Amino acid sequence: MKKVLFITYFWPPSGKASLHWPFDMIKYLPESNWHPVVLTAAEDTFSQKDESLLNEIDPNLLVIKTKSPEPFNFYKKFLSKDKNEPLVASETISQTNESLKHKIAIWIRMNLFIPDARMGWYFPSIVEGRIFLTGNYFDAMVSIGPPHTSHLIASRLSKMFGIPHIPVFIDPWTDIIYYKNFKRDKLTLAIDNYLEKRVLLNAKKVVFVTETMKNNYVKKYDWLKNKSVVLYWGYDEKSFTNIKTEKKLDGEILLHAGNIFDYQNPKVLWKFISRLKAKGRKFKIKFIGTVGPEIKKSIEEAGLNDITEYAGFLNYSDMLSEL
Repeated sequence: MKKVLFITYFWPPSGKASLHWPFDMIKYLPESNWHPVVLTAAEDTFSQKDESLLNEIDPNLLVIKTKSPEPFNFYKKFLSKDKNEPLVASETISQTNESLKHKIAIWIRMNLFIPDARMGWYFPSIVEGRIFLTGNYFDAMVSIGPPHTSHLIASRLSKMFGIPHIPVFIDPWTDIIYYKNFKRDKLTLAIDNYLEKRVLLNAKKVVFVTETMKNNYVKKYDWLKNKSVVLYWGYDEKSFTNIKTEKKLDGEILLHAGNIFDYQNPKVLWKFISRLKAKGRKFKIKFIGTVGPEIKKSIEEAGLNDITEYAGFLNYSDMLSEL
């Protein structure tokens, strides 16, 4: 049986949606004669947890957890937040907060955290990875990003031990969409682009989860064309076997599951729904996950607060029931 090392920052009990790509992939790899091992962070600052996923992990799966100094702990302290208070992803890049401290925190995140705010995970993972891989042969190494720090870890270990590296891009690296709303220093951009290019040059294959992302990367680096593949987001049919769907719907429901940020605010949509509401159309808007403050403000201005529900974070099975 061939062996593959997965390097992924998010792993149960983290409730991060992006962990489901590697989580479900790893679950079924043994059926294809691949033996997976996971290298992950001991815990993540975004404390949305989904303990139910722990029951789905193969007890024979080796999971190596490394400690990670968290810059977001500094972020909390700098903004005088309680250390036990959950950190909401949307607030860390919100442009509605006009306080000087918040603006400084954003500048630090955009310009000093390279490639991302999980950069503190790099050295502990290199140390643990080197210890584990010494005397252990692996046929492949797969890293999941974001955070793209995982790609740097895998690329370094790949070179040290001669293991083919396959980075998986859930989102772009230097061209991730929320960077467009913030000014990054030229030196920061140069370093970040250098790191991205170095990882891609070293990679045996590069996996993207959408055709659009793959095409954008090939336009940026034409030499990627012959070693890029697309593996779309899928779903595990077993996750739907015990879903309860007895709820009676009164009218139409527009549901968004996942985090939605201020830069994704569909203002035209809220105006359109407001017109439907004025005509007597029964409509409900529901959000599962965190919602940017600017989006909430737009919904309020459109007069839709009375038909909008913010459910917050739900575990995976409860979210599927809502769908």
